[in-house]
Amino acid sequence: MPFALRAVALPLASLAILLSGCKEPTAAVAPVVSEMPATLTGELSSQSEINLNDGSRSQSFELQLQGGSVYRVETSGALNQPVLLLLSEQGELISGPRNETLFLQPEKDGVYHLAVSGKSDRDFGPFRVELTSDELTSEGALELGAEILGQLQARSANNGNQYRLQIAEKGLYELVMRSTEFDTVLKLRGKDLNRTDDDGAGGTDSRVLTMLPEGSYQLTVGGIDTGDEGIYSLSFKRWEMPEGVTLGDGDSLKLGEETTGMLTGQPQTYRLLVEQSGLLQVNMQSDDIDSLLELTGAGISARDDDSGGGLDALLSVLVEPGGYRINAAQHGNGEGVFTLRTELIEVAQLGDRIAPGETRVGRLAEGQPTVVALQVEQAGRYRITLRSSNFDATLGLQGQGLEELDDDSAGGTNAQLELYLEAGEYQLINNTFGNEGAGNFVLSVSAPL
Repeated sequence: MPFALRAVALPLASLAILLSGCKEPTAAVAPVVSEMPATLTGELSSQSEINLNDGSRSQSFELQLQGGSVYRVETSGALNQPVLLLLSEQGELISGPRNETLFLQPEKDGVYHLAVSGKSDRDFGPFRVELTSDELTSEGALELGAEILGQLQARSANNGNQYRLQIAEKGLYELVMRSTEFDTVLKLRGKDLNRTDDDGAGGTDSRVLTMLPEGSYQLTVGGIDTGDEGIYSLSFKRWEMPEGVTLGDGDSLKLGEETTGMLTGQPQTYRLLVEQSGLLQVNMQSDDIDSLLELTGAGISARDDDSGGGLDALLSVLVEPGGYRINAAQHGNGEGVFTLRTELIEVAQLGDRIAPGETRVGRLAEGQPTVVALQVEQAGRYRITLRSSNFDATLGLQGQGLEELDDDSAGGTNAQLELYLEAGEYQLINNTFGNEGAGNFVLSVSAPL
């Protein structure tokens, strides 16, 4: 739908913001611009024309535009978020007001007036305006490397405009949709992929960054609300991985080595071969995302999201020889780099005593807690952790006038106590929540913190 139809509904107050001192818009301040692309420069100062509504300053340019064509207006320079507005030669509102970027689609050939104004009466400075003419591509094949303009019509807002993507080589690809006219939505389907994004590019703009195997995909672009319409930009490119980062979905991990990966809205899966029994520790760390780890295989199913401290994940699981699958995932959307490290530790069986700095493995029978003595030689702060992938752990401590109990402070269904202990002997009670469940567990006591 032409911009002129949308502009009619704007209140007169919106026009007053940008009209300079009620002067006739026919007063040209520069030669008529007719060749595209074009670059316009100017500067708002205390000598520039005043917008009566808010006292901001304004400068206008005359443009010779063709009816039915689409033009992109983009600003840069020191002037903060300039406001753009297009008027006909008779002073009718055609497009805008918009900040920094404006799309023009006049109905007929003619001379038009582009006004550049300050965001407020305190905004001054030089600016640069780039004008380009574009064609609309609102459906069909979307080529790799494309940066196109499309138009969403009200009748298609619910279903959106449809594009086809053909991926010739597996890789990481990025789609970005932006519009100053409506709140955008991207939907990508195909090859067991179902991704939707509303505001991943910031504000009301959309972005999908994802791994795409070879094959065909369908992209639907639309608006968040019924009746949304207007011009949008759409780009499609291959995204280069940061140095040292891989998207090795299905790759093998080696014990004791660190792997750097990247999440783009879907989990990364790794394979791990364990050749001897022990305590397997899997640590996932990231400054970008809220980490989530899952471990399956050889009868084990374990999950953790925050035992590594902060937003990092840590799994400590007793394992037997065999093959395991590790899923590195995240809470929420977006993307981010993470590091993954696996380590297999030989640990002794838990007896009736444990000392600071030790880690031991034990087993609980249904409804039968174990009691272990802890001898503290040096007063200080200690961290005591009880982990299990078989049951919901509870950890108790008694002695020297203390009686403490914890259920899930180590994240997930794991228990942890961190407290100051005087020198002396304590009793640690390892149990299951509600006395339900049985299986292996790992008990560790830190050295003084």
